[in-house]
Amino acid sequence: MKSIAMYNDRVRRSIIDPEEKLKLQKENCAFQIMMTSNLNHTIKDKLGLATLIANFDNFHEDNDPYGDHDWFSVQFEGERVFAKFDYYSPDMEHGSEKPEDLSKTVRVLTIMLAIDC
Repeated sequence: MKSIAMYNDRVRRSIIDPEEKLKLQKENCAFQIMMTSNLNHTIKDKLGLATLIANFDNFHEDNDPYGDHDWFSVQFEGERVFAKFDYYSPDMEHGSEKPEDLSKTVRVLTIMLAIDC
């Protein structure tokens, strides 16, 4: 598995696994997890959604052609929910030129409703 996918999977798991979060921090894997305000106000069962996103593993060629595990969608509480990673430079001003390099990348996972796009 590519290192980008491995770290993306681990960041997602850290949503519900504090030990994984600590391991990522010790490895200097910088990341943020964001939720849009529309999703925050619409979805009632936040823990259920967090668990679904953290455990998602249905990646295949049709929804993950580059094998980075950086985007997917799920149905939850009657809503289409997107989860998407973006890769920024450490100053958060520009995109990362090397998302596989932890010293040059801050991963940002944004969880949003489809209507937020």
